[in-house]
Amino acid sequence: MSLFRGCRIASVQVRGFASSTTLRVGPESPNFIDVPRTIQPDLPRKQHVKGTLPVPREIFPVRRADKPSEDYIAAATPLPTKETEVDPNDPHAKYIEWKKRMAEMRRQNLREGLQELHTRKQRSDNSMMKRSDQKQKRRERIFRQQERNDERLTRSSVVREMLPKRTPVLPDPDRESRLAASQARLEAVQARKAMEQQDSLQSLYMNARNFITTEAQLAAEIDRVFPDGENPAWRSDHQHGENVWNLGVPPTVQSIVNESKRSEASRWDLIQGRVKKLGEQLTGGKL
Repeated sequence: MSLFRGCRIASVQVRGFASSTTLRVGPESPNFIDVPRTIQPDLPRKQHVKGTLPVPREIFPVRRADKPSEDYIAAATPLPTKETEVDPNDPHAKYIEWKKRMAEMRRQNLREGLQELHTRKQRSDNSMMKRSDQKQKRRERIFRQQERNDERLTRSSVVREMLPKRTPVLPDPDRESRLAASQARLEAVQARKAMEQQDSLQSLYMNARNFITTEAQLAAEIDRVFPDGENPAWRSDHQHGENVWNLGVPPTVQSIVNESKRSEASRWDLIQGRVKKLGEQLTGGKL
């Protein structure tokens, strides 16, 4: 019996620890249950700011160097062209005086604001330049400083000739030959491109005689391809020509070969075409 009583007392003690009332707080409080805390304090959490700030506008851009000058300020805040006296008996006299005071206050605020902003910009630019110069000088000083004595004395004993040489560029005995070969390849590619461009220009010049450049030529070509009335060539399936609208089906390779074999004139045209290509190869231009 005494053993069971001890067990019951232990269970009661555990329950009392879980719902301790020594803090005297309600169940809705997060401190109602005592949670052990870490001895080392936690780092403060960085506050999360929603959204992004807009990029500040450049008030004094480089293209407007005259903005902080007196002439610009005088042009931006002009005085009224004519000064009118306000009649005290006018029912709107107070309103007119108030508008005049507001206009003068806006002019004064604009003048003072431009001057103050320009002074602030100069101060910030000078501070930025000073910090940049200090950082550059510190960097140069660190680069040029000598080796520390502790590093020199505790360094492993290595022969000076075995230490790595601080050369800016690694030795390259084949550099001149590689550069010459690369220059030759570049010149060959440029020469080939120049020849291709010249050949294209000559082809364009020779084919330009068939280009349509005026409205009269365009109208004549339209009349030739699309004549008025019924054109029986549109219904022809065996007549060969230049296009499918007016002159039938375009010619095939087999039909061209057969035509050249049957007709003496076409054979002569084929020979002339070959002679023309040979002449173009010999002269280096289009014929």
